[in-house]
Amino acid sequence: MLRRVGRAGHQLVGGGAHLVGSALEVLRRGDRTVITTPPAGLRLGNLLYVWLQAHRRTRAGTPTLALEVPAMKPWLAAFPELETMTIARPAVRFGDRREWDPTWLYQRFGADFTADDIAAFVHETIAPHVVPGAAGTLVINIRRGDYYGEFAGKYAFDQAGYLRSALERVAPADRALVVSDDPDWCRTNLDPVIRSTVGEVAYAQPDALANFLAVAGASRIIGTNSTFSYWAAYVAGVIHRDARIVMPRFHARMPHGTDAHQLDPRWSVIEGFH
Repeated sequence: MLRRVGRAGHQLVGGGAHLVGSALEVLRRGDRTVITTPPAGLRLGNLLYVWLQAHRRTRAGTPTLALEVPAMKPWLAAFPELETMTIARPAVRFGDRREWDPTWLYQRFGADFTADDIAAFVHETIAPHVVPGAAGTLVINIRRGDYYGEFAGKYAFDQAGYLRSALERVAPADRALVVSDDPDWCRTNLDPVIRSTVGEVAYAQPDALANFLAVAGASRIIGTNSTFSYWAAYVAGVIHRDARIVMPRFHARMPHGTDAHQLDPRWSVIEGFH
């Protein structure tokens, strides 16, 4: 009997919390929305989708801000224009509407945003800080890190096989710059693949901001299944109207499938290798 009472009590507590939350939402009818960015777990690429959503909605007449989290700090310093789309937690008003999309993270090209949304956002926030790279350089962005450690089962794929196929899609290049969080692995495992079609190969030192700017300034890019790659390519496509960008169709092994829903339909997409 006591167990039944205990369970009922838990149900009432849970139900009460739900009712309280619903009641608060009824009261929160202010003139702006705060996207409640998770306090941890998101990096630059994911954060840019949140800022993009705030920008596109505000531009459309619905004031929206991204809740500031610690991971934003270096990017707000690098791209100070993002401050206008960001709100610190103490500045959130009781009446501000709150929302978060835990399923898609506002990353569906054509559903959560359009090419025009990206262009407007990039022109206002990121493009002023990007220096276009040398026209003849092919930039190859390889994501390693936890994609091939803790999260390998979700994100790992045949990067060497993909790269061979991607190199066939771009015109011959005299030189290539490899941008990666693990350049030593790339030298050991990908250098022969790259040199089969490219004469001169250089490797950038790992530095998040410098690496992002290097890829974003390129007119020819081979990327991998990373929001970092996607965003650098979005920026490059805005800066260079003739940008040539290659990406894998594969993003991750998810309940809804493996295809990347972030891809710009104007990019050249490689199937398979996962």
